[in-house]
Amino acid sequence: MQLGSLSRWLKKDAPVFEGQLFNVSIQGRGRDVIFVHGLAASPECWEDAGELLGPDVRCHLLHMRGFAGLAPSGFREPMNFMKPMADAIAGYIRTLRAGPIAVVGHSMGGIVSLILARDHADVVERLMVVDVPAFFSVLINPFATVGSISGIAQHTRRSYAGKTKPQLLDEFRNSTPRLVSDPDKIDRIIRWGMTSDLATTADVMAEVMITDLRGDVARIEAPVAVIYAWDKAGTGSTLGLDQVYTSSYSGLVDGRKLRIDNARHYVMYDQPDVFYGTVRDWLAR
Repeated sequence: MQLGSLSRWLKKDAPVFEGQLFNVSIQGRGRDVIFVHGLAASPECWEDAGELLGPDVRCHLLHMRGFAGLAPSGFREPMNFMKPMADAIAGYIRTLRAGPIAVVGHSMGGIVSLILARDHADVVERLMVVDVPAFFSVLINPFATVGSISGIAQHTRRSYAGKTKPQLLDEFRNSTPRLVSDPDKIDRIIRWGMTSDLATTADVMAEVMITDLRGDVARIEAPVAVIYAWDKAGTGSTLGLDQVYTSSYSGLVDGRKLRIDNARHYVMYDQPDVFYGTVRDWLAR
């Protein structure tokens, strides 16, 4: 995403942090909350956060390099994106000198946030993971293991990295309506994907598929809220989806789960009032 687009929705004169792996734009002046977007996405997905959370929340909106128009990092290693990203976010939080703070991560950003909370307990006061299991690939196959999915992940990486622009656009046009219901938001998400670095997206996609944190969530000391979306236009029942998330996060020491209905993957777009109301309640606990 370009600065001209940012200026349409970020508050005037919002300070910007520029790092090796991500940039940060800041809204508000209150309690610090970090928001981490997903794969081939943009901090623009959190555009309603400042308004719907109110003036008492200071939103730190990360923009990870390689996605939505931001050039990829020269420090990126193939298939090693999420752990270094989590470590860099921990470093950023420490520069705030605000003590442990709240973190919200969507999709791949939720997996990064889980790694952050697992490895840097001193910086995460509480965590909200949005619409991703602790092992993403159980959404592909409920019985998936890292071993069984590795070959599929590498095939997916090679296939995605080899796509032409027209092929990529066709894929986004076909897949994005399953992620959000608003036609205007569909066009926006397609734009994010088309302006994301192909190699970075392909690598991180495969890395997400083979990252299984189900056995690690018990090591997370901070309370964790898991938000997930269900829509009747999707596949599967509410019961099946509930079972996936209950099983995936069964190891949490302090965990809560909430399903938001009539919403697709970008739940913050499909149900903004419900989603941000949930975030407000979570921050007040």
